[in-house]
Amino acid sequence: MASIGIDIGGTAIKAVRLGADGAIEQDDEVPYSGSPEEMIEQVADLVTSLRGPATGSVGIGMAGLVRWPEGLFGWGPHVRGENLAIRDRLEELLALPVAVDNDANCAALAELTTGAAMGTRNAVVMTLGTGIGAGIIADGAIYRGGSFAGEAGHMTMVPDGDPCDCGRSGCWETLVAGRRFGEDARRIMSSDPSGILATIVGGAEPNGSFLGIAAAAGDVAARDAVVEAGRWLGRGVANLVAILDPEVIVVGGAAVAVGDLLLDTARDEAVRFVEGASHRQPIRIEVAQCGPRAGAIGAGLLAAQSALAR
Repeated sequence: MASIGIDIGGTAIKAVRLGADGAIEQDDEVPYSGSPEEMIEQVADLVTSLRGPATGSVGIGMAGLVRWPEGLFGWGPHVRGENLAIRDRLEELLALPVAVDNDANCAALAELTTGAAMGTRNAVVMTLGTGIGAGIIADGAIYRGGSFAGEAGHMTMVPDGDPCDCGRSGCWETLVAGRRFGEDARRIMSSDPSGILATIVGGAEPNGSFLGIAAAAGDVAARDAVVEAGRWLGRGVANLVAILDPEVIVVGGAAVAVGDLLLDTARDEAVRFVEGASHRQPIRIEVAQCGPRAGAIGAGLLAAQSALAR
């Protein structure tokens, strides 16, 4: 049967309807806004708009702490609400079985099934969006720990560093993530309003893709910002490799838009910082293949799997 996958992030809610073969039949996206109840209503409306006669289940990926398998959203720095019974509320509204998980776990399931982690048993799938999420694949399955494994974006990298939306300081995602790329772009444009980056951005909202284009075009400040972000990305990856020893680290989201300079720098830095690099298998940092709908695709796959398990 068909399934619907929803990815609730810090700035948007993305949705797909997957056919029985896992292929996308239809998709949609709306800005994330409003109260927790309004967000639930947004999700219900998206499901209703995509729902077909053969739709059998719904999967939800959320950026934050999701208790598995109860489908309780405990809290997240980029999504409003605490202790929300998302699964129960949506099952009541939709009269369909609903599975709820962390959005990075959903993206990891997508990449494991149809993307850059296919054929691996142990991998980490990182999503660089508003923050950083990490879905851990251990022995061919999503590893959740007690429920909340994978919050890699909140590793402390710089004690007393920049404030993070989680309420602490110096987290990894304050140094390299979609929001940081936008901040770097605005800073560079402010200091050089007639420079290469400002010319490329024009009147658009600055983001990582503009930063990468400007760096490639010779903007020194943009290149420095990308290289610095790549270094922090590589240092965090080195930590993950030391702990988990994955076959591959898959990176998606804003990092892909920035371009090769970011990931090439990260690859070099990861080798430089990981313990015993010359005795390990080569560190593979690969670009995600499922695109910006990865979280929604994985949520749809999770829905189908959970429905079968029930």
